[in-house]
Amino acid sequence: MAAAEDDAICIRHWDYSETSQTVGLLTLRHGVVRAIAKGARRERSGFFGGVDLLTAGRGTLLIKPDQTLATLTGWQLQDHFPRIRASLSANRIAFYAADLVSQLTTPNDPHAAMYRGLLNLLRQIGGRQSEQVTQSLLLEFQWLMLHEAGVQPALGDMDGESDVALFAPHDGGKITKRATGVVWKVRPATIRLLQALQREGGLPDGTTEPESLHRANRLLAAYIREIIGEQPPTMLSLFGELT
Repeated sequence: MAAAEDDAICIRHWDYSETSQTVGLLTLRHGVVRAIAKGARRERSGFFGGVDLLTAGRGTLLIKPDQTLATLTGWQLQDHFPRIRASLSANRIAFYAADLVSQLTTPNDPHAAMYRGLLNLLRQIGGRQSEQVTQSLLLEFQWLMLHEAGVQPALGDMDGESDVALFAPHDGGKITKRATGVVWKVRPATIRLLQALQREGGLPDGTTEPESLHRANRLLAAYIREIIGEQPPTMLSLFGELT
């Protein structure tokens, strides 16, 4: 089988032997690929810069349709995102983002928008940016992940006179007027923020308070927890216990 070159971000890695490792890659054209990188840990190999967690590079892959594990035969490091390694909050967001990709995707299912979204997030978070910018980037990424996975909240119409919205996580994230089944009480401002994100495809710069963004991020994280059936450690470290 011919080798395929693809841009990739390492979202997981495990030691396989003294000289090799197994990696999970989010690629631009092949989706999430799990591969063995034989000889990657040797001092002299074709893995220039090393395949470390949360780094981006150009990989050479041998993907066989009848096998779950591909072979990574080469790697050229392109970006190691130094800002996420110098900020605890940015580091937590980066690990959570990588976890979302693993939890919400099927292997070998291409999502170019997801790859570009993760790359953009890793390049932008960290540094001296405001909390508002950080929360906006996280909210847009969570929304993108739900959209790409096909489980974006339905939301729908909301009673403009009510001082609370009822969000039904087990009914596709719909807004309901009656508390039938499991519902979460949510501030209408939080739903309006998500509706604007759904309508516009992004958040206007500098128009939303950090606290409102934080509440919307917690709501989406809790919704994701319900979808995947657990609260991953990366979600817990970023948001704490979600109620």
